[in-house]
Amino acid sequence: MPGQPPTQNPLDPQLGLILQLLKDIPIIDTAPTDPPKFPIGFAFYQNGATKRLYCFFNGAWSYVNLT
Repeated sequence: MPGQPPTQNPLDPQLGLILQLLKDIPIIDTAPTDPPKFPIGFAFYQNGATKRLYCFFNGAWSYVNLT
């Protein structure tokens, strides 16, 4: 309702940071090599028929194939 303060998400206090990370996931055509701005990062990779989701954590990029 108007005039009421916004409520915080009771499930996860870090939800805002997680949504910010997921909001601007780039689509790339070469495997990522540089570390992201945050300790955790994501990127979608597509090159022809190959589709991957790259995740950066523990100091390295890892991926899963997408179908």
